[in-house]
Formats: sequence, C-alpha cells, structure tokens
Amino acid sequence: MKNQFLFIIVLLFVNFSYSQELIVKYRFEKIQYVESIDWQNDDIYCAGYTFKTEINDGNSTDAYLINYDINLKPKWTLKINDAHSNIIYSIKRHKDKIYALVTQGTVQPLTQDVKINLFIISLDGVIENKVPFGTTSLSPSNITIEGDHLIFGHTVSDGISNSSNSKSEIIQYNLSNKEIVRFKSSDYQPKPKKVIANGSDIYLFGQYIHPTNPMNIMTFRKGKYSEISLNSKETEYFLDSYINGNILTVVSVFPGVYYNSKKYLKIYYINLENDSIKSISKSYAELGWEEARFYTFSKGNSSWGIIKDTQTKTIKYALINEKGNVDKTLNFDMQNGGSYWERYIFKSDKLLNANSSGIQIYKYE
Repeated sequence: MKNQFLFIIVLLFVNFSYSQELIVKYRFEKIQYVESIDWQNDDIYCAGYTFKTEINDGNSTDAYLINYDINLKPKWTLKINDAHSNIIYSIKRHKDKIYALVTQGTVQPLTQDVKINLFIISLDGVIENKVPFGTTSLSPSNITIEGDHLIFGHTVSDGISNSSNSKSEIIQYNLSNKEIVRFKSSDYQPKPKKVIANGSDIYLFGQYIHPTNPMNIMTFRKGKYSEISLNSKETEYFLDSYINGNILTVVSVFPGVYYNSKKYLKIYYINLENDSIKSISKSYAELGWEEARFYTFSKGNSSWGIIKDTQTKTIKYALINEKGNVDKTLNFDMQNGGSYWERYIFKSDKLLNANSSGIQIYKYE
C-alpha cells in the first residue's frame, strides 16, 4: 500500500513537471499551410499560403503574413497575390523591418516557372521594397542576419521542369549597400533547409544527407568557399545544426526504409579548426521512439523535435541535447495539430505553435 502511494505521488510529480497549458488559440481564416513564424517581444508573425484563390485552378496560391499581439489578436494582415503562385517561405523581423522570402511565378503540375524575391515590410505591414534574386525552384531555407548581411539558401535549376538538374546557392545580401554575393554548389544538394552564420562564416544544409553525395554542407569560411561531405552510410534526414566554440554540430535521423528498418538518431561533430568529423548514433529503440518528425526548433546547443513514444504511442516534443540524450519531453496537443506540418518556438516558459489548424500559445512547466 505504501509503495502504491509513493508511485502515485511520483506519477503526479512527473506529469506536473512536464505539463503544458493552452493559454490562447486563433483559427486561421485565410491560411491553409503555415511555412514560417517569428516572435519578437510582444509581436508574433505567421506566414502561410492558400490554394483558395480567385484563379482557383488547383495550382495558384495567395500568400499571407499576419501580425498578432501576445494574445493572438490580429493587428494586421498582408496579402500577396500579384502572380499566379505566391508563397512566403521564410520571415524574420530585424530591427524596424520584417523580411520575407517570397516565390512568385507560374506553377503547373510538372513545371515551376518562379522567381524568388525579398520583400522588405514595415512594422505596420506595408511593403517598402522588393528585391529580386532571380529564378528558383522548391522552397528556400530560413533567413539569418549577421551584421549588415541577410543570408539564405535556395535552389537554382537548369530549367522549369520539376525534373531539371539543380544546384544550391547561398545568397548574401548587404542591407546597407544592397550588394548581392552568391555562392553556387559544385554539385546537386537536396533542397536547402537551414543556413547558419558564425561571424563572416556561412553554412548551408540540405534537407537530406545522401551517402552518394560528394557534398552535404556548403560553406563559406575564412573568405573561401568550400564543401563538406559527412560520409553517411544511409540517406539521413537533416534536423538541426548549431555551432559552439569550434564545433559544428549536425543532428539527423534515419527513419528506416524497406530494406533497413534500423532507425536511428545521428549527431555529427565537425571540428572547424582541423575539419575532422566524429559522430555518434542512437537507435530509436534505445531512445524509446517509434517515429520522429523532421521539423525542429533550435536552442543553440540543443534541439526541440517531435517524436512518437514507443511505449505510450503518444506524440511528444523532445528536447535533444548535443550528446543525443533527451533532457525533457512535453505532450503534443493532438487536438490542435497533426504533428507532421508544425512550426513552433520555445521561449522562456511559453510555446508558440502554428499549423493548418491555427496558431496557439501554451505555458509549460
């Protein structure tokens, strides 16, 4: 009886320690798919798009950027629909401007004739400038800003066909003098997913880490362009990356394929002084995972991800540290999301999450 009582006390404590409370939510009226969110002070920004357009041909899209206050009350909405297809993929507020990467053009089932533009938007939601960067395909990476330089990565194809050969390109745009510097990959890189900057050094990571690819990471270091291969044995999914000191950490997973069901988490450590690469891997079984999703939120020395627990079959947020250990978990709210297409930010004791259902803020312990 005493042991049962202690078990109940411990269980209640664990649930309390890893619980969250839904504070406020807002259902979208215009957005069908969320691509990017940002949270600065008491302002929250959400970018997405919809196929419900005046053209209504199943391929055209209208893009939306919505500014909310801290209670998720909309302050203003910006609609971009001057092309057949308009999608805001990445946003970032910096000082007194909001920067948005927007693809615009004509999209058909087998072709994409689109260009990528940087929209510079005032804090009141007014477009002040539009900087063209040329043709593109697929979706660009996030935006990072280092000093006067706005940096991102995108895909450049030989043609407009979805099967055209493509390479990745890093773009560095000087916000002061408007100068554009480009670095193009020597070979194919999967769709750019994340770019990080460390002083004047830049690193661009693709969505996948292919074993046959001679290049997995595009870099501009010490004034020179170069490429890094991680020499993976399987096609891994890139999750996150961050730099601490002289170590570049890359987090990935192998979700299994029909001929190899041995799923694992893998973390690479690249020494930026001598370019040596070490790695560790942990099986899903060791971690207690059944599945892992592919969108994360970086904490700078750890990553929040979304996993499915093997034992309970529940979906959870998991905080993964640089050693591949899970420091904390939070239950995922399946009543307000599906866990696959999520954009989320952890900030102090708050969690901001946005998906096709809407946008919501939680308080967590």
